[in-house]
Amino acid sequence: MELGKLSTQESEVTLEYVMKTGRNSPCPCGSGKKYKQCCLAKPGFAQAIADEIAETAEEQPFFSLEDLNAFAKQQMNQRNRRMLDEFCGLSPEQMTHLLYKPFDSPETVYFNADVASTRDTEIMRLFISLVEAIGESGLKTTAKGNLPLKFCKAMAEQLRQADDEESGGIRLLRIGGISSEVDLEVLHCTRLVAQLAGLIRKYRGKFVLTKKCKKMLVMGDYGNIYLELFKAYTTKFNWGYRDGYPEAGIVQHSFLYTLFLLASFGDTQPPQQFYEDKFLAAFPMALDMFPESSYSAAEEEACRCYFLRSIDRFAVFFGLAELNLKPRKLYREKYRVRKSALLDRFVGFK
Repeated sequence: MELGKLSTQESEVTLEYVMKTGRNSPCPCGSGKKYKQCCLAKPGFAQAIADEIAETAEEQPFFSLEDLNAFAKQQMNQRNRRMLDEFCGLSPEQMTHLLYKPFDSPETVYFNADVASTRDTEIMRLFISLVEAIGESGLKTTAKGNLPLKFCKAMAEQLRQADDEESGGIRLLRIGGISSEVDLEVLHCTRLVAQLAGLIRKYRGKFVLTKKCKKMLVMGDYGNIYLELFKAYTTKFNWGYRDGYPEAGIVQHSFLYTLFLLASFGDTQPPQQFYEDKFLAAFPMALDMFPESSYSAAEEEACRCYFLRSIDRFAVFFGLAELNLKPRKLYREKYRVRKSALLDRFVGFK
């Protein structure tokens, strides 16, 4: 049934193919999101994609409906592999890998755990201090299951001293009185992440090291300890727990896109607004997750949340980025962001 143009029946088959796009497949619109989380429920979307394929296929002769479906599949694959400006040159397929298969997409991103300098990162310094305090005999928990107050106060003093020694003091802790582990937020976060990573656990009223952790420590395998903490922080720990912003899961799910931006542009030390704008260009739907208020627009809230969670409390916390103060007072021009040497050694993008 060779035709110069698609017949009504062929158009319907094309539409059927588009509508059969898997719920967990990349959305055909090119957003990088899963189909079920994007255009599945949008009225008329499947027909619009079918019309686009039909227009492309007008001069293409088909001899069977199977040929038509194969052509539709090819067009959809090409659509998802196109490099997009809003993704800074990534394709929707690559973005889907970064968002939904961050540690199972070697064709897009890979990690190198054989990096000695991970010990110098903030989270690793905190973790190593915690390991030393736990030791062989364990560290007794409080009645609420937290780290003992004496240890928390000692850690707070160490952090104050380290902060005073750093010129520029970009990560000022502003530690007040310590009445529990929760008051020392960075330590509290590190302890929770270490548990999620299976490196420490509670046993008979004490924090103890797991067998996995002890084995890596004996081998001096700090690179893999860092990787375990990294995986737990990005995929198990809820970033929203550390602040008062809405959950806005896309901020956390896009952690590898943030690292891709840093790897691509971090040498030039662009201002924080550069990264905030790139994030919103890639994920404009994030604005819907932040309500307008009388004192702040949704865009301002989204940008503050993104910078705090993705740059300050993730990239800097894991030693993958550095912040430098700018001589401006406006929030969105406050910092310049530079990638660290560790970033290029730890993660690579293809």
